[in-house]
Amino acid sequence: MKLWSFRIEFSCFSSNDNDPKEEVSLDPSDWNDTRYLGHQIMDDMMDYLRDLRQRPTWRPIPPKIKEIIATSVLPLHGQSPWEVYDEIRSIALPYVVGNIHPHYWGYVQGSGSPIGVLAEFITGTMNTMSWGGHQASIYLECQVLSWLKELMGFPTDETSSGVLVSGTSVATIIALAVARNKFHNRTMKIYCSNEVHSCLARAVDLLGITRTNLIVIPTNSQRQIDVEVLKTSIDLNSCGFIVGSAGTVGTGAIDDLEGLADLCASHPENLWFHVDGAIGAVARCSTRLRPLFTGLERADSLAFDLHKWLFVPYECGCILIRDGQLHRSTFAQPPASYLTLLDGGITPSHGEVYFSDYGLELSRNTKAIKVWMTLKTYGIERFGRIMEQNVDQALYFARLIEQNSNELELMAKTTLNIVCFRYIVHRSNSIDQQPMLNELNKRLLVLIQERGIAVVSPFVVGTNTFALRMCITNHRTKLSNMDTFLQQVIKLAHELVNTPEFIMLNKI
Repeated sequence: MKLWSFRIEFSCFSSNDNDPKEEVSLDPSDWNDTRYLGHQIMDDMMDYLRDLRQRPTWRPIPPKIKEIIATSVLPLHGQSPWEVYDEIRSIALPYVVGNIHPHYWGYVQGSGSPIGVLAEFITGTMNTMSWGGHQASIYLECQVLSWLKELMGFPTDETSSGVLVSGTSVATIIALAVARNKFHNRTMKIYCSNEVHSCLARAVDLLGITRTNLIVIPTNSQRQIDVEVLKTSIDLNSCGFIVGSAGTVGTGAIDDLEGLADLCASHPENLWFHVDGAIGAVARCSTRLRPLFTGLERADSLAFDLHKWLFVPYECGCILIRDGQLHRSTFAQPPASYLTLLDGGITPSHGEVYFSDYGLELSRNTKAIKVWMTLKTYGIERFGRIMEQNVDQALYFARLIEQNSNELELMAKTTLNIVCFRYIVHRSNSIDQQPMLNELNKRLLVLIQERGIAVVSPFVVGTNTFALRMCITNHRTKLSNMDTFLQQVIKLAHELVNTPEFIMLNKI
């Protein structure tokens, strides 16, 4: 019989004090080197913003760059942060979607601001988890929400509530959930126009409300939800979630918000008035534009974005709920033991706000710092002037389209900051050429983007009329850009119609 013996040594727990293991941190060994890198990055980013007009609006990523990114191996060992920055500077910075460029007018994306860049640096440095408790970010968010309530005409006291979220898509989910809680999970039908944003249908699916309860109401000649048809469509045996758009995503049409508010006020126990303000709600910064949104302040819930026309860096949206107690009761849960609220400390049981009780997230960054710094730096009045400026630019471009009506066609009335148009070759074209005109305008849009001239987005008007869509939410855009862009559009269209594929349009 053999006896075996083993000795197992765990070197990391060695009792030999003469050979201690070095403890590891992510802090640099040379803070000055990191400081120099930070200064270099800051200088480069300010130059990047300053020199925007010298670069194309957008450029495609070359195959070589795609390959470099796709074949990058898992980094088991670190490398110099200078090398990492150089890599990002070469493979990422030149190939952005372009929304900070003065000629970016697609997909309703905001252009940010220099102060927002600095705010993001501060936010990243703090790296605070803003679910709630006794910390500055919570107080900043509470005050930012108070400002936004005031801007939107909501009660500024604690009877109403709100929370900063990633955007209107999440805000819509929250609004639907709160409304369903009010109706005690009774059958809830969602009434909206066919111009409503697609995030509503997604929210309906996610919450299990089902598409069968999504009632699409036709629009009138102004592309607004038809309130009279809506009135006859409402099933008062169930509950109703009525959606009004403060600027539709397609054409910028503004629903009759006052009429919708009156309708919901006539049946307060069965109807909920929700406003999708992603596009235009913040235009209340302008005293000139504010009357367009009369009735918005009467909403039970209001979802809107700050990263679009208010130029806060992505991502940042907001949901305001008129009934703050109902809002909290929808999401508040008994805390887990490790989240127990105490008599003092970071998580006191009284006197502090916990935003995890008002939304989907427990882990959440602070969005309040970039909102606070943006609003305080520029002021509401300045934002209002920029919004008026963008609307005037859109109206001016619409007039240019009408002045060139033999070649260009305005596809919808311009009421806010969105212009839908198409190239038609010449006015004598008949409806028989519609498929070819659709293809021509698709090619024209792609060519505009790929030449780096501008970014506009596609939009289908009616059942099958392809249009180019310009949405100006850009503080860097100038009125002179409208004239230049129109000339470039016509020039590119002439180039296209003289190709074999479209030459026959010249002969009709």
